[in-house]
Amino acid sequence: MTVSKLPSQNELILFRKRKEPSLGIFAGAVNDKVSVFSEEGKEISIDLQKIAFSSGIKIEGEHTQSEKKLKLREMRRHLEEKKDEVDLVIIWECIQDTEDEIMFEDMKELYFGDKEVKDDDALVLFWAVDKNEEYFRRGESGYEPRTREEAEDIIRKKEAEEKRKEQREQALYWAKGVISGTTQKQYDGFDPAECINMIREYIIHLDKYNRAGEVKSLLSEVGVRDVEGAVEFLIRAGGWEEDEDPVLKRLSIREDFPDSVESETDRIMDEPLPREGFEDLRDLEIFSIDDENTEDIDDALSVTSTPEGLLVGIHIANVAAFVPKWSDTDEEAARRGETIYLPEKRIHMFPPRLITGKLSLTQKTQRASLSLLILFDEELNIKSHRFTNSIIRVRGNLSYPEGTDYFLSDPEGIKLREIALELRRRRLEAGALIVQLPQLKIGITEDGEITVWKNYMNSEAHVVVAEMMILMNRMAGNYLREREIPGIYRSQPEAVSEEARSYDATDPLYPVRIVRFMRAPRVGLNPEPHKSLGLDVYTQATSPIRRYTDLIIQRQIVSDLLYGDTAYTEDELENLYPRVEIGVRDKKTVQRQREKYWLYKYLKTLEGGVIEGIISSVPDTRASVYLPDYLFETTVNPGSDAALEEGKSVKLLVQKVDPLRRTLRLAVVPS
Repeated sequence: MTVSKLPSQNELILFRKRKEPSLGIFAGAVNDKVSVFSEEGKEISIDLQKIAFSSGIKIEGEHTQSEKKLKLREMRRHLEEKKDEVDLVIIWECIQDTEDEIMFEDMKELYFGDKEVKDDDALVLFWAVDKNEEYFRRGESGYEPRTREEAEDIIRKKEAEEKRKEQREQALYWAKGVISGTTQKQYDGFDPAECINMIREYIIHLDKYNRAGEVKSLLSEVGVRDVEGAVEFLIRAGGWEEDEDPVLKRLSIREDFPDSVESETDRIMDEPLPREGFEDLRDLEIFSIDDENTEDIDDALSVTSTPEGLLVGIHIANVAAFVPKWSDTDEEAARRGETIYLPEKRIHMFPPRLITGKLSLTQKTQRASLSLLILFDEELNIKSHRFTNSIIRVRGNLSYPEGTDYFLSDPEGIKLREIALELRRRRLEAGALIVQLPQLKIGITEDGEITVWKNYMNSEAHVVVAEMMILMNRMAGNYLREREIPGIYRSQPEAVSEEARSYDATDPLYPVRIVRFMRAPRVGLNPEPHKSLGLDVYTQATSPIRRYTDLIIQRQIVSDLLYGDTAYTEDELENLYPRVEIGVRDKKTVQRQREKYWLYKYLKTLEGGVIEGIISSVPDTRASVYLPDYLFETTVNPGSDAALEEGKSVKLLVQKVDPLRRTLRLAVVPS
């Protein structure tokens, strides 16, 4: 579309600069170029064919550039106000069946008829037509009418866009109210719940959420720059619990169980104890040793004096006897991988009622067990051993202090302790590195109070239980290896570093130094040595209620004992165990992060107070410090104290703690 004749000096024109028309004042022409004063207040040169419309309206008089710019702005405002008064539907309905382009002059005639048209009215009509998208499409020299379907579709989209803009403005108004604490209970045409849900979805799924960009843009406008800030915002808005963890939802970790699993649990709960192929060991004096609040008791022990020697029994809850391979309950357990222990709760691998009612080795109950019976001679050597599927009766569930009393006072308990110490001595002789570090325990009371304490696992009972479980796992590994049954093994083929052996376990910085040499074991299908345990083969079979890979190993042994066949082929294990291990690693990360959150929340109550620390390294201006009361290492601002040395005890001021962002700022208190 180009004008048929050259505009007059100072005539108001419309020219093509972008998709939409721009206003300008014609200044002159040289060949195919024309000079135009633009809305930006500049003299510009454009091609003659860029002129789309000559208005016939002249800007009379002498004007400065600023005045001309102001007149163009006023004209644009005038055109924008008047264009909505133009009824373009009248023109469109007259020409919508036309396939050819319609010239503007013809459209003007259709709209105004035979009456004389003022220049301003013609300009308004051109502005309205040229800027319209619903009814007309700009062509080479005129306009093409859109089909009714096209027009309706564009109108719907524009209405939706207008609604989104309005919603966006309302959302921004609401978000600013959340920040300032002035939110209203009701908003005109806006539901904060939808916005809260969007932000929740973003917090959980991050950039995988299909509206993440929209959420981040909204939050950015009210000063929220990170995911933790989004959590803080949503807590203020009442859409997020203060201690709610997004990572659990991000990894689809749920506390409840699918209906199909609950239905299977009902069936399993009604099943009697198995008899065929299960040896009756109910006459043995069987006991377990666990923390007092343990719900899922996987293992128990027995010790019996016989003429042939001391018969030690290691009894593991026989989950395989009740939960069928590939059942819904089994598939859900595989997906979970293991029980998650968080300071505030546990997320079990199996339904809790199945654990307490059928699987856990609870005192005064009869249970199905996979038992390892080992006969020791007077020199504490193994004379014989065998695995058996069994039915047992648990006489008592002992705490660790009660277990320690038993191992120090009862004749058979004393003998079992001697066996455990001899097993440990032989492992050390074979190259094992035994590290007994305390565990940090964090508890949350019903009223939200956080308690932090250290759990020392070096009592007599801890030593005996640990050695018996290691023995069970070694024997299980041997059983699979000797019979060429596919299994999942844990190994460390590399010998323990001599430097690691040189550290003094009584050194306050021993935990920091020794942890650098502690490596996660390799996991695979080949039975390789585990040198840090001092064993030639090692698997895990002692916690089938809590760890799915332990259940896999148990199934292999139970199936071989019952049917002379394996539960899993090597190909099945090759496909199964990596998936389980990856899931377990994710859950370990959740546990660590959750423990850190609650620890930092506890430390936040100490802001402004002083805690104890030991300088663990001084590599540069920012030293590292070990916190013996909380069993972790962090950085510290040394301040003006230039006498910091590794191993020096210091007082630390707790300056700032942010549990959500897992950040801690400490400063050395000058001595």
